[in-house]
Amino acid sequence: MMNFFKNLSIQSKIAIIAIPTVAVAIGIGVAVYNKTNYKDIQVVSAAVKNVELKEEVFPEVKEEVITVAVDNSIQESLVEKEEPKEIEFEGIKAKTPKSKVAAPKSKDDPENNKKKGGDAVSQSQAESMFENTGVKSRGIDVSSWQGNINWAQVKASGVDFAIIRAGFRGYGNGSMNEDAYFKQNVANATANGIKVGIYFYSAAVNETEALEEAMWVVEKIVTYRITYPVVYDCEEIGVPGHRTAGVSGAQAASNANTFLSYIKSRGYEPMLYANKSDIGKMGRGNFSCKFWLAHYTTGGQPTDYTGSHQMWQYTSSGSVPGVPGRVDMNVAYFSYGSVAAPMHTHDFSEVVRNSRVEPTCYKEGKETLKCSCGETQDKVLPKTEHKLSSWEVRTEATEEQEGLEFRKCTNSGCNYEETRKIDKLEPEVIDPKDNNNTSEDTNTSKDTDTNTSEDTNTNTNTDTNSSIENDKETDNNVTEP
Repeated sequence: MMNFFKNLSIQSKIAIIAIPTVAVAIGIGVAVYNKTNYKDIQVVSAAVKNVELKEEVFPEVKEEVITVAVDNSIQESLVEKEEPKEIEFEGIKAKTPKSKVAAPKSKDDPENNKKKGGDAVSQSQAESMFENTGVKSRGIDVSSWQGNINWAQVKASGVDFAIIRAGFRGYGNGSMNEDAYFKQNVANATANGIKVGIYFYSAAVNETEALEEAMWVVEKIVTYRITYPVVYDCEEIGVPGHRTAGVSGAQAASNANTFLSYIKSRGYEPMLYANKSDIGKMGRGNFSCKFWLAHYTTGGQPTDYTGSHQMWQYTSSGSVPGVPGRVDMNVAYFSYGSVAAPMHTHDFSEVVRNSRVEPTCYKEGKETLKCSCGETQDKVLPKTEHKLSSWEVRTEATEEQEGLEFRKCTNSGCNYEETRKIDKLEPEVIDPKDNNNTSEDTNTSKDTDTNTSEDTNTNTNTDTNSSIENDKETDNNVTEP
């Protein structure tokens, strides 16, 4: 074998050595490539899995955000728009609470337990009852318990003002609730010339909850014309079975003053509502604002409450045209000469995300605008202009009938078309002047012919005469023999 190798040429020896070397190198390369490629595949696979995880999560999160943003049915003026800001007032920190619109006569409504009483007084009787007693205005207070009210009839009956419930804190879990008829009542009462005040039925157990209630009320009423006071209504203080069963008179007074102070700081006149029992527990001397006393008497008797009060709710059994069933009736020893302006004017400058529906040339669009206060309003977007084609003839005009031409809108989905008539063709009329010219030409031709004839006759006569004269001359020139 060694002799065989020795006898080979140098080129052969190099070839024999190179072949296995190359083969080994190729094998190593393939192995490295496979190993590297496998790692790449693993990395790519992991990346793909990450993408898949993101795709599974992202649509779900995105859908939740969109749902919250465009859900205009939420009765908190899109309360989910952002986290409520915390404020500090008189050393108390609070956030505006979220709320819902309560169903009329809901079980959690504290007015379920409100005591009723007093004479069945009509509005006409009330007019004479308080004549010459210093009463300045007469009014009612209403909530969802009265249902749909005909405010035009209420105004016609002589009612000057209405204290309307904005909402209440539930006696069960303490949730915030907007009165189902709050907006309807405020809007329709003011539209019919009735001055409006507001009350909130509280179930606060501490100052923080009372401040939350006041902040909530201000947000609700800020765009309305609130002329009469904004009232804090707390009842059943310390009564077992109620949310406020453990609240003392002193704590209730502190809660009330927190609410009333914040209301005053926002530009409204505050007023406290309580019955004789509850004002006794809180102490009339702890309040510097107006006081609305609830005390039902019979037989037209005045209240025996000796403390200062500026408004008196004398019955819950009143009847007023336009109000279904019984209603609370009040007299106020004060009045207001003019209707107050709203504390806030809507700007409606921000478009609610995903609310815009683009208009077309055949259909109006719309978008929902949001005010800085959170209220929303739908805006109608006018139709766009048609994109019309050139006029085309549909029916040619003739001497007997009109023609018709049309043009269409070329925008997709639009069937708009315009048409207009084409006047009949006028029949061809020969100009009378042309007839006169033809007659003149004919006459001229005739004249010419006549003249020519006359000329011919003249010539003929001339020739004839000339011939005769010549004959005569010839005869005369003949020489006689």
